[in-house]
Amino acid sequence: MKIDAWYCACWSRELRSGPLGRQLLGRHLVLFRDANGAARALGARCPHRGADLARGSVVEGCIECPFHGWRFDGAGRCARIPSQPESMRIPSSARVPSLPLYERQGTIWIWMGKEAANDTEPPPDPLAGRSARRVYFDAHLVGAQFLDVLENFFDKAHLPFIHTGSFGSRQNPLVARQQVTIDPDGRGLRAEDDPNSPWHVDPKLPRGFVGLLARLILQLRTPVAQHTRFEVESGAQLYLEYPNGTFDLFVTHLTPADEKHTWLFVESARTRAPHAVGDWIQRRAINKVLAEGKRETSLILAADREEAPPVSVESDRRGLAARHLYERWAASRAPAEDRDLAVNT
Repeated sequence: MKIDAWYCACWSRELRSGPLGRQLLGRHLVLFRDANGAARALGARCPHRGADLARGSVVEGCIECPFHGWRFDGAGRCARIPSQPESMRIPSSARVPSLPLYERQGTIWIWMGKEAANDTEPPPDPLAGRSARRVYFDAHLVGAQFLDVLENFFDKAHLPFIHTGSFGSRQNPLVARQQVTIDPDGRGLRAEDDPNSPWHVDPKLPRGFVGLLARLILQLRTPVAQHTRFEVESGAQLYLEYPNGTFDLFVTHLTPADEKHTWLFVESARTRAPHAVGDWIQRRAINKVLAEGKRETSLILAADREEAPPVSVESDRRGLAARHLYERWAASRAPAEDRDLAVNT
């Protein structure tokens, strides 16, 4: 896993009450808000007897251990040990790691690198100052490694077989040839249907009850333009533009939990139907897609050493391009001892 980078840790709304436990990049963390409302992230293992601080509570802006009541402030220092008088000295070793956080537009980013953040900031907001209605979907823990989840985001070929409930059971399985353009700095790409493709495939709209509501109430129509983007430091995006000039933008942040699991954070921003009913319908539609997607990882068997590498075809072009772009970036930025791990994530 690549460590020296900003990753999405959680949504701001996940810290409204109580602590949040989350495994990120192989480490168990506890996230909470201090007495001033600032988001904090600490190592979750209490230095006293190893209890999980995420199972404790927030008291006076500190995280209180559920085992013996030790309290730790936002900097990771032990502020109280109930079993001894307040006049007694608290050992200097009674502390837990504190990690830098950056909160912006409903997203909390975390830096877990070995090197200091050096005043670097998380990737810019993809809306770049544009006004849109945002919806944040529940974080999903996917049972697959980071690069496989990344590649799957760009995979259109599985839609007719996995997402039959969302898009219908009679989808056209053809996938239009993709035109992939790599950014000059090698840190991002844009993909869209190749206008010179020998076959054309119309975009899919949701089916069923949710799809009917979307068409009747939200005036959802076939997009007149769409593309996907991938940026190595911020994640993947799907942009859809409609005949009246409104748009949907879906942003997906991927954060490794460990070498076999990945956190999936999906956010939408839209100018189409910017009201509560639109939120409700969109939540229903996207949650259905995410629920169907859980079946994907259960279908995959781990390869034996004797088996050949995966076979790829034209429809895999976008996903492979994103994978290779990330691998090159991770290898070039990682310390020498971490490069193999970064690339193999």
